[in-house]
Amino acid sequence: MSIYQKLAQARVKLQEKGLKKTGKNRNFSYFELKDFLPSVNEIFNELKMCSVVSYNNDLATLTIYDGEKDEKIVITSPMVQEALPSGNDIQNLGAIQTYQRRYLYLTALEIAENDAVDCLDTSDQHPAPSTNATPSDKFKELINERLNRCQTKEELTALYGKLEAWVKEKHPEYLDEFSLIFNDKILSFQ
Repeated sequence: MSIYQKLAQARVKLQEKGLKKTGKNRNFSYFELKDFLPSVNEIFNELKMCSVVSYNNDLATLTIYDGEKDEKIVITSPMVQEALPSGNDIQNLGAIQTYQRRYLYLTALEIAENDAVDCLDTSDQHPAPSTNATPSDKFKELINERLNRCQTKEELTALYGKLEAWVKEKHPEYLDEFSLIFNDKILSFQ
């Protein structure tokens, strides 16, 4: 069985676990690492897989290794240097790495967060999304329109912090979706 077949099998096994979200915010609930990581480790052990997370200034990387063959899958996400307003340097680093780990695993294992029911702000400053679109579709359209204005990877990276802050403030329920869209766009420049 290839690493891709094993990952597909791991995704199905994880879905069968009936994961519960324990993270709470004012407007939504979300998965924390403790909600799925023990099950992921158990499943990966069963399938003879191992995951390793690493960071550099530009990317957070989740590498999933096959323990039986010389195969691996690499998932990346752009690193941000946003600081918590009240945190010290080590707390900020820990928070950034924790968020990155969570998003990497959500991506790799296709752990689905619920789509929000709130509509996006469609004021005159943004193009109007199609009228039959769901809130999630409208958000994707809005974000993609903004990201597509970037002509280089550097422009895109420079925009990340501002756009992420806007998503966190205005539409925190879409933060995971934003990270996935942004990651896809970054990869399109490679």
